[in-house]
Amino acid sequence: MPILAGQVVTAAQLNRLQPKGYHAIGSGTVVGAVTNGDVPDATVTFTTETAGATYKAWAVWDVDIGPSPTTGTGTARISVDGTVVSPLATFGQEVPTDRLTVSQNYSGVLAAAGSHTLKLVASPAANQTIQGANSTITVIITEAI
Repeated sequence: MPILAGQVVTAAQLNRLQPKGYHAIGSGTVVGAVTNGDVPDATVTFTTETAGATYKAWAVWDVDIGPSPTTGTGTARISVDGTVVSPLATFGQEVPTDRLTVSQNYSGVLAAAGSHTLKLVASPAANQTIQGANSTITVIITEAI
């Protein structure tokens, strides 16, 4: 909703003009093979005041190979309020010394006002491990006034 000439603007409206940032660093590991396993502690939870808030999210997963190589492809993404969203971050490792830092970015709209949770999830293949301590999620929320 635009601010009209001569309109009295409330403090709540002005507060919503300010983007809000959130950041979390994971802990623990996600050991493959698993499908859409939560990266421990790589979660941000926040409350929006209005419907139609937008998010921009940047995600990074640290992937390490297990005791032996794999030709499997692992994937990762974020979950928005319990729904996994695209695009995928993908990774593969074929030699024991492979280690990857994989990133992806996301944007979308949060249809309803209220509490929201965005988190990292991963689907490492057998012998792949997500190192949570080096995996992060950064989210910027912009609300409409």
